[in-house]
Amino acid sequence: MTARLPAHLFFQFTLLAAQAGSLLLLVLARFGQTPPESLPLPTIVFFAAALTGPLHAASRRFSGREFAVAAAVAVPLGLGLCLLLGLSPDHSATWLYAPAVTLLLTALLRLLSRERGDMLSAMTVYTACTVLANYTLDSFLPLGRFFLVNVGTFFFGVTFTQRDRVHLYGRANVYRMIAFAAVANVVMSLTVGTPIRYVTVAFVSILISETANTEVFEKLRHRPWFQRVAGSHAVSAPLDTLIFTLFAFWGEPFATPAWLLRVIVTDVFVKYGASLLAAFGITTWLHGRTRPGPEAAAPGLPRSPR
Repeated sequence: MTARLPAHLFFQFTLLAAQAGSLLLLVLARFGQTPPESLPLPTIVFFAAALTGPLHAASRRFSGREFAVAAAVAVPLGLGLCLLLGLSPDHSATWLYAPAVTLLLTALLRLLSRERGDMLSAMTVYTACTVLANYTLDSFLPLGRFFLVNVGTFFFGVTFTQRDRVHLYGRANVYRMIAFAAVANVVMSLTVGTPIRYVTVAFVSILISETANTEVFEKLRHRPWFQRVAGSHAVSAPLDTLIFTLFAFWGEPFATPAWLLRVIVTDVFVKYGASLLAAFGITTWLHGRTRPGPEAAAPGLPRSPR
């Protein structure tokens, strides 16, 4: 137990972040064209699903008893945070669903084999982040005098790396994941009322950029994993940004050429930078846990089938 104390602390931190992050997500969503008064329940559920990845990674080596103890400790901590967040006028009791869903999904992943659990964990994070990205796609944060950050870009930066993880389980699984994510986004848009134009453009941009990323990644399969990530993202990040930004916002009163340029430049930098940082973090975290062979695609993960 003592040897895994950092993992236990990270476990509790992730569950607390699932609840507190609901407030942060609400604040960020209010930078949009139609600021919401509260977060829809489906959005809270998807946000919780996005945190299943780190929680699953933290608890992967827990015994059943350790996981049960960690879950029990999380209950009073979560209730205490709920009381603290209650000081905010925007607080909602539905935020408690976030840590509960994260914990439930992680428990279900633990019932599977390690390889299958890791793959479905990455798929879950990918799907959830694409939904959250589309939910916040019209929210923009000013950064200095030039840069204008689309909130959805932060989530898309995560999806790139999760997709690259799934690549290691075979190309077919990548396309299954992309198809499922597309369906999830359509359902989510119908639930929360996202304009159909945004959903359609998002679907097309994801389809084109994800296909390009998949094929470039496979072309570089003989290279080290980090090089495959960097190379494939160098194509997909700008492609996704150009297609989505131009077709989603062109013609809107606020979408002047200068505004579009600011968004495109910022999004490319943020998406590419976030994806590389995430890839570097995954590589560093896994390094030393297993000893990859000379052709291993990434340390600690299965090789991509030829």
